[in-house]
Amino acid sequence: MGEDVMTDIVAYLGWVFMSILKFLITPSLMVAAGNNWLEVIVTCTLGATVGILLFYTAGKSIFSWWKMVKASSRNKKPVKKKRLITKRKRQFIQFKRNYGLKGLMLISVFISVPITAVLGAKYFSHNRSTPFYLIAAFSVWGCVLTFISWSVKSGLF
Repeated sequence: MGEDVMTDIVAYLGWVFMSILKFLITPSLMVAAGNNWLEVIVTCTLGATVGILLFYTAGKSIFSWWKMVKASSRNKKPVKKKRLITKRKRQFIQFKRNYGLKGLMLISVFISVPITAVLGAKYFSHNRSTPFYLIAAFSVWGCVLTFISWSVKSGLF
C-alpha cells in the first residue's frame, strides 16, 4: 500500500472514532474538511454502528452482572438502603415512560453514541431490536446533519 492510502485509512479511522464520541459535530467537521456528502454519511453511520454495538453489548453485560451481584448480596445482608431519588433521575424516568425508545432515538444525537447505547441497554434491552433502532436513528441523524452542514457550506442557509 502506498503512503497516501495509509494516510486516508488513518484519517477515516479518526473520523469514525470521532463520530463515536462526538456524533453531533462530526458531519460538520467532515464537510468543512472537504469530504463529499456520501463519505460523511457512510463514515458517521459506520462510527455510530460500531459505537452502538460496542457500548450496547458492554452495557448489557455490565447491567446483567450488576443484577447478579445485587441479588447475591441481598441474600447475605438483610439491611436495605433507602434509594436516593434525585430530580434528574425522576425527570429521566418520566421521559422514558412518556416517550420510550422513540424518544431516546429522537434525542440520541444530543447525548452521544455511548450514552445512548448504554441507556438503551439499561432501559430497553427487553426489545431485541433496540440496537438496530438506534443505528437507524443515528443514520437518519447523520443524513440530516450532513445536509444541514452541506447547505451551510454551499450558502443555501
